[in-house]
Amino acid sequence: MPDTPDLLFDPHFLETPDALFQQLMANVEWDTRMRARRTASYGVAYNYSQIDYPATPLPDVLQPLCEQLHQRLGFRPNNCLLNLYDDGQSSMGFHSDDCTGLAPETGVAILSLGSTRPIHFRNKADRSHEVTWELVPGSLLYMDQAVQAHWLHAIPRVEAAGPRISLTFRQILG
Repeated sequence: MPDTPDLLFDPHFLETPDALFQQLMANVEWDTRMRARRTASYGVAYNYSQIDYPATPLPDVLQPLCEQLHQRLGFRPNNCLLNLYDDGQSSMGFHSDDCTGLAPETGVAILSLGSTRPIHFRNKADRSHEVTWELVPGSLLYMDQAVQAHWLHAIPRVEAAGPRISLTFRQILG
């Protein structure tokens, strides 16, 4: 059993995360159907947590991020699901992302904006084994399909945390 998930973590992926955070906070129309956080989806149609998001053009501000991710990860995302955690009470429990609709040899890339939040990983084979990364503003965390197969991940509550936006990029098969 590996001690940590075999993932890519770059705490300095974005140069100006605060400007992007402010722009998204001011311009995104957030979906409120999910109780724990607000969401928005851009790109190809996507079904997330029994919520259908129709195809919606990717805003110009997200286009360069897709190119950066393509250069870094080797695939071009065609969907960006945004999660807005309003404060430290907004959270996400342990889960693995569904990879059945993803292009082969791809995974989920997470860009973090706003407040720093921890992400916990729990090994599926030994649920007592957990590791944590701090998702600082501008950081990239990439989980391939093998990580999803062997690890659960969660964003826990953090009492004093401010707002955070998680941009999750995928290449979804059409």
